[in-house]
Amino acid sequence: MKIKLTILAIFVIFLSACQDCNAKKTYNSGHLKRLLKTKKCPKCDLSGADLSNVDLAGADLREAELSAAKLDGANLSNADLTGAELRWRDDVGDKGKMGIAEIGDFSCNVTYEATLIGVNLQGAKLTGVDFTGLDLNGANLARANLERANLGGADLRKANLEQANLRRADLENARLYDANLRKANLSNANLRVSFLYDADLREANLEQANLERANPRGANFLQANLKEVNLNRANLSNANFDSAFLDKAKLTNINLENVTYNKETQWKGAYYSEQTIFPSGFDENIKKQMRLLKKN
Repeated sequence: MKIKLTILAIFVIFLSACQDCNAKKTYNSGHLKRLLKTKKCPKCDLSGADLSNVDLAGADLREAELSAAKLDGANLSNADLTGAELRWRDDVGDKGKMGIAEIGDFSCNVTYEATLIGVNLQGAKLTGVDFTGLDLNGANLARANLERANLGGADLRKANLEQANLRRADLENARLYDANLRKANLSNANLRVSFLYDADLREANLEQANLERANPRGANFLQANLKEVNLNRANLSNANFDSAFLDKAKLTNINLENVTYNKETQWKGAYYSEQTIFPSGFDENIKKQMRLLKKN
C-alpha cells in the first residue's frame, strides 16, 4: 500500500511539474488585451502570444514574460523591455539560473524561446536581457540599449546594430555576418569566437573588447577605437584598419599580411608576439613603437 501511495505521489508531482512548464507557453488573455489596447503591460504574462507584425512602438514591457512569444516582424521600436524574459529553460542541470520552476527533482527539460526574425527593436531598452542562442537575423537594433545583454550564440546575421549600446554585452560565439555595427559601443564586450565576416564596424568603440579567436574576416574597422582590444589568434584576413586606433591592442599570434591600413592607422603601443605575421613592407619604425610580448 505504501509503495502505491509513493508512486501516486510521484506521479502527481510529475504532472504538476509538467503543468507548470506548459503554463510557460500559455499567455494571459487579459494581459494580451491590455497590451494591444494601451501598450502598457509591465510584468504581463505574454508567453506564447502571437504578436507577429504587431505595432508595439514605445510599449512598456518591463519584466514581461515573452518566452515562446512570436515577435517576428513586430514593431517594438523605443519599447522598454528591461528585465523581460525572452527565453525560459527548465532542466536538471540549470538549477535556477534561467527562471527554473522545478518541483522536487522533476523538470520538463525544455526551452521556450521567443521568435524575433525581422523584429524592429530600434531604440529599445534591452539592458541585461537574455537573448542566448535566439534568432535575430535581420533584426533592427539600431540605437538600442543592450548594455550587459546576453547575446551568446545568437544569430545576428545582417542585423542593424548601428549606434547600439553593447557595453559589457556577451556576444561570445554570436553570428554577426554582414551586421551593421557602425558607431556601436562595444567597449568591454565579450566577442570571443564570434563570427564577424564582412561586418561594418566603422567608427565603432571596441575599447577593451575581447575578440580572442574571433573571425572578423573582411570586417571594416575604419576609424574604429581598438584601444586595448584583445585580438589574440583572431582571423583578420582582408580586414580594413584604415585610420583605426590600436593603442595597447593585443595583436599576438595573428596574421596581418592581408589587412588594409593607412598612414593614419595608430599602431603605437600595440602588443605583438614572435608568431605575429606583419604585412609585406611594414614600416620598421612603426614596429619599434609597438611592444613585443615575449613568453615567460
